Amino acid sequence: MNEFNGEGNLGQDPELKTVKRGDEPQEVANLRVYFDRPVVDAAGHFEDKKGVWLDVEIWGARAKDVARLCAKGSRVAVKGSLIDDSYSKDGGEVFGVAVRASRVYLVPSAKLESVSYRANAAA
Repeated sequence: MNEFNGEGNLGQDPELKTVKRGDEPQEVANLRVYFDRPVVDAAGHFEDKKGVWLDVEIWGARAKDVARLCAKGSRVAVKGSLIDDSYSKDGGEVFGVAVRASRVYLVPSAKLESVSYRANAAA
C-alpha cells in the first residue's frame, strides 16, 4: 500500500500549468510543502524536529482550486501517494521522491479560527 498523509506549510505560491496528458490538455498544480515533525520538549513546548520539504502535484479541477485558494505560508493537509522523482543531472542520477496528491485541504490557522469565533460570538 502506497499512501501518504501529511500536514505542512507551502514554501511558495502554487504553480498552475496546463500540460498535454494523452490527447487532452490538463491542469496540474505544483506545490513545495514543508512537512514538519513536531516533538514536545521537556517543558511541554512543540519543537520542529527534522521536517522534510517535498514537491506535491495535484491534477485536474482540484489543481485550479488549490492554485486559487492557497498561497505561500498556507497550512495544508495532503493525501495522496509517493512517486519516484528521480532524474539525470551532470551525468549522474539524482534520486528523489514526491507526492501525487488526490486531495489537498486548506487548514485554517488558529488566528483565523479565533477571529471567526469572536465574530460569531458577537452576533
